[in-house]
Amino acid sequence: MNDDFDQIFGARPTPRPTFTDRIAREQGLPDEPPKEGVAGTGPYKPYGYLPTGNVGEGCEVARWVDGTEVQEGIEFQYRFLMQIGFVGDEQLRLFLPDCIVVIEGKRLRDLRKKLVRRMATFIQQWNPRVWPAPPVGEPIIERIEVVRPEALNGRTY
Repeated sequence: MNDDFDQIFGARPTPRPTFTDRIAREQGLPDEPPKEGVAGTGPYKPYGYLPTGNVGEGCEVARWVDGTEVQEGIEFQYRFLMQIGFVGDEQLRLFLPDCIVVIEGKRLRDLRKKLVRRMATFIQQWNPRVWPAPPVGEPIIERIEVVRPEALNGRTY
């Protein structure tokens, strides 16, 4: 009777799975969160995943101000990413409510798949002032542009 009492009234607490644990199990995903991962073997990393407390919530997209070593960019929340457009493996377009982020480079298919799975926390343009050229055959992001509607209409707000 003691075992029944303990089981009913919780004398031996059993850990209850969280919502994300249950969903992961239902979808056949691993029990542990994704580990850190970056693309590229050299010093330049075009994109990657750095785990945080809020897994898969946002992504930083950084480019370089022309002719400088100054970065600029945006950080977006994945919940606002409406669509990912692509042209081959050389261009991605991230459609957000207030802008379109155009990413141009080479071998970007893996990045597109990681964005769909919310497994990219940073994307960065290559800058020859900062990094040596990446090895041949590795992904590279050559250009990032943030296009806003007011720029297309010629209006300023």
